[in-house]
Amino acid sequence: MTEPLPTVNPPPEAGRHRVRLSISRVLTVGVGALMLLAGLAYGIALVSGRLNTVELLRDRNDRIVNRLTERTQQQLDPAARQVEMLRQRLQTRQIGINEIGRLTDYMVATLDALPQVDAIAFLRNDLIATRVQRHPGGRYEPLHDSIADYFDRPAREEAVRRLRETAGRTDAYRNPVGWGALIWNPDIGQALINAHAPVVLDNIFIGEALAVVSLGTLTRLLETDSTDGEAVNFILYGDDAVLAHPTLLNHDYKLSMEKPVPRLQDIHDPVLQNIWSGQIDMLAARAMLGSDGAHIVEAENRRWIFVYRRLNVYGETPWLVGRYFPFDLVETEVNRLRVSVVVGGISLILSLLVAWRLGHLIRKPLLAIGDAANRLRNLDFDTPPLERTRLRELDDAAQAINAANAALRWFGNYVPRKLVNRLVREGEDAINTSKERPVTVMFTDLVGFTAMSEQMSAQETADILNEHFALVTACIEGTGGIVDKFIGDAVMAVWGAIKRDEDHAANACRAVDEICKALAADNARHAMLGKPILRMRIGLHSGPVVIGNIGAPGRINYTVVGDTVNTAQRLEQLGHDHQQDSEQFIALVSAETVTSAGFDPRPPYVGRMAVKGRMGEIEVYRLDRLAKS
Repeated sequence: MTEPLPTVNPPPEAGRHRVRLSISRVLTVGVGALMLLAGLAYGIALVSGRLNTVELLRDRNDRIVNRLTERTQQQLDPAARQVEMLRQRLQTRQIGINEIGRLTDYMVATLDALPQVDAIAFLRNDLIATRVQRHPGGRYEPLHDSIADYFDRPAREEAVRRLRETAGRTDAYRNPVGWGALIWNPDIGQALINAHAPVVLDNIFIGEALAVVSLGTLTRLLETDSTDGEAVNFILYGDDAVLAHPTLLNHDYKLSMEKPVPRLQDIHDPVLQNIWSGQIDMLAARAMLGSDGAHIVEAENRRWIFVYRRLNVYGETPWLVGRYFPFDLVETEVNRLRVSVVVGGISLILSLLVAWRLGHLIRKPLLAIGDAANRLRNLDFDTPPLERTRLRELDDAAQAINAANAALRWFGNYVPRKLVNRLVREGEDAINTSKERPVTVMFTDLVGFTAMSEQMSAQETADILNEHFALVTACIEGTGGIVDKFIGDAVMAVWGAIKRDEDHAANACRAVDEICKALAADNARHAMLGKPILRMRIGLHSGPVVIGNIGAPGRINYTVVGDTVNTAQRLEQLGHDHQQDSEQFIALVSAETVTSAGFDPRPPYVGRMAVKGRMGEIEVYRLDRLAKS
């Protein structure tokens, strides 16, 4: 009776192809994707923040220029409107040009309504002027005289020039209010800005309506608008003269008819002096300046921002209304944005480094666990234990694999690993379905070992058997066979059981040759050491067997059964009748094995013999004689 081959549980179903991903790669890609999304979100927020900062700064500068322009217009445009209203009243004869009392009363009322206007007048073409001018303390001075009496005053020359240009033009009544050149007033030591409009009666030019605003009034108005500490408002006359500036109120610039306003190089403001000469190019800040005109200036070891707008409505010379302030105000916003960029970039880099380090910490034990699991799957238990890790779940998995490896290392001593490895490689179909396959079966047995063991200790007996089985197993597995089981001092082996092998008989015969030679060499060593000599019988038969799971629920074995197994065992037993006392080994094989192995010439023929449990006789050959030769 044969005993079944031990086996393992069937592997998962083969043939299912699923995409298998490395967990370390998934972690790396996943964390990288999260960092990429975080970086993208941070970049979008950064761009949005920069755009918002730029937009706020541009809006701030635009509001500054708009406010300065509005202030200037609020100062001057009402004067122009009053000039137009005075002209209309004179041209419609609501006030007669010779009604001095009514004319001066109207002018006083106008000055009451317009505190920024310093004087209002009607200048006839004969250079007789009716005017009211404001004096310090709110006192008004009505006058009616000829400006010819003030020959040395530039006001006369200006008035004469303007009247001569306008006189004789039939379309003068349609001319809008205009702004004349600056007029120097020696009484107050300031230049005057004047708005004028022609007065025409019956298509005859009779004079001009005038209103004047002093530059001091304009400067005081702009000064009250400055609320940024170091910021300074200004109005330039062209590009090189100063109309309004805080220093005009408290510095003596020695102005005169020839120089009614100071030049840039004369102004007591080194920053304003460098408005055109100290410009520097800063791409990062230039986009934030906004306004119609803006640039950055290097002066007094600092950077200053100029924002301004050109006005071309107050005479032939354009005005430049603007403000300058320290670049620190903008640089604070720029630095805040720069700090955000740096901090965000460092945070992103640190996050990537932490993610990389975390992935590395996870990846290393995962790879070790995966490698150990693969070794366990291949029944390779001779691996060092996995190292401990600080990651609790991975450490638990590693220790579980270490424990499993230690247990299976002992279990592997009782299960034929090569058999299980082949079963695992073949897949579930190899063990779930019984099949018939031609194989070669070998049985070996030690002669007289039972009586020999009675003269030895248990340990000596075990040592001799272990040494013998190691020798036999190496020869069997070296030729492609599988040791099925050890039965006392006997061995059962099979060739071609798991994987179809057309040379199973030849490989089994080669194993016989290897075993006989190894036994002879081992006995020679035993003789030199004074150890007992082992004698051995081998039986070999080839034929069909049934391969499959045999057993009861909960205890099954993968084995081969059939007449071939029984015949191989009977051939081994038959060697008892043919082995001489002087012979160390005998190997009897059937004609089926000899034919399948393709021997030419055939080994020594023993004869036709009957074997127990089988009808008829079989032809038997002695294979060990080849090993002896």
